[in-house]
Amino acid sequence: MTAPQEHPETPLRPLTGGAVMATVSRVTVALTGAATTIFVARLLGPEGSGGFAIALTIVLMLTVLCSLGIEHGIAYHVASGRWAARDALRSVQRVALLSGLLGAALCVLARLAVPQAFGGLSVASTATAALTVPFALSWFYVSFVGLAIDRYEAYVAPPAMQSALTLVLVVALALAAGLAGAVAGLAIANVLVALATGAWARRRLPPVAPGPPPPGRLRRALSFGAKGYGANALTLLSTRLDLLILSAVASAAAVGHLAVAIAVTGVLWLVPSALSEVLFPRIAALSASGADDMRSFVEAKSLRHTVLLVALALPLLTAPLVVLVVPIYGAGFRPAVDLALILLPGVALMGLSGVLSATIVGRGRPEFGLYTAAIVTPLTIAAYALLIPALDARGAALAKSLSYVASFALTVWFYRRVTGSARLALFVPTRSELADLRALVPQIREWLTGVWRRRTA
Repeated sequence: MTAPQEHPETPLRPLTGGAVMATVSRVTVALTGAATTIFVARLLGPEGSGGFAIALTIVLMLTVLCSLGIEHGIAYHVASGRWAARDALRSVQRVALLSGLLGAALCVLARLAVPQAFGGLSVASTATAALTVPFALSWFYVSFVGLAIDRYEAYVAPPAMQSALTLVLVVALALAAGLAGAVAGLAIANVLVALATGAWARRRLPPVAPGPPPPGRLRRALSFGAKGYGANALTLLSTRLDLLILSAVASAAAVGHLAVAIAVTGVLWLVPSALSEVLFPRIAALSASGADDMRSFVEAKSLRHTVLLVALALPLLTAPLVVLVVPIYGAGFRPAVDLALILLPGVALMGLSGVLSATIVGRGRPEFGLYTAAIVTPLTIAAYALLIPALDARGAALAKSLSYVASFALTVWFYRRVTGSARLALFVPTRSELADLRALVPQIREWLTGVWRRRTA
């Protein structure tokens, strides 16, 4: 039996449209993020790139750690009709402020205690990056509320806006004030997006039903999100701690090389991550409505599409990576090519892991992500401790890639536990997926044409 709906029943929008919009957003983030990385590399060199990578890591790590996993609780409870969207956002914005400020304070204390791990960032720049977090959490929560109610535009626009503004502001302020200016540009971009998404939410979210809100919604969202939160926090440690360790035992330039390698290989995650993000609330909604056959169909198609797209993207990325990194970033970043090639196999498998994890969490079993992270993270940290002092950035890349492989293997195991099947056939695209891919081209063209017409009307 499903819980009573707290918002009117509305038809679900096509998942393909959401995936397309999320992919466009991801591509925008990737292009503007790559441009930011290139300009920072050209303006500040490997050492400045390393410092800026640490600042980005601070914002990312604190955003995930201070989110408390509520975004998953928002998506699950709002999508399934258990929590009104406006009431949910009102509650979680208070969490964004309190947890963000606490995380920022702890980060500054860590900078004072272990300065060598912060890539040459001053205390002031560290504080600037850390105090960005309440604003980053604010727009992050708004985007998940939009996702939960099928307002895909509200979900995909904020990260694209933030990345584009970061490009403009970081370049402008880096020219004026070097690394400190670049960090300030990153902070200002998040503040502006938080203000814009807050204004959207006030105008567009459905009104709350009269009367006091039902009690316990925030607590239940925290309880649900806590299961995924632990997994996210541990996964973040296993994927970002290498930059801090490398900064402590090697040079800021080595951090810059690794950051560029991570950035260029991240292209493989664009479509899989976009699909997994819109897949999770759809699986949650189908599970709540009892549409098991449709849910299984969506799960299988999503997985096969992801395998097909990753298989096509892998060879298309490898050759340009080898040829173009040095001309684009500069001769000082030649070591990043070898690091990227080490990362590629693991990154490809992590793209598949994202879709598998979205199904697992959408079926209401976020604890399996926590189990995976609890097993993989200690092994990854041990690999960092062994390989980074011995091999510097190569050791970090090797440990990271092995970590991705281990995460994929465990995720497949838990996917089988949750769905009852992880047959090899599920990972093999069919003619149907190829036909879907061909049919997607006119759909994208039609959507972009519609956007253009609305803009020019």
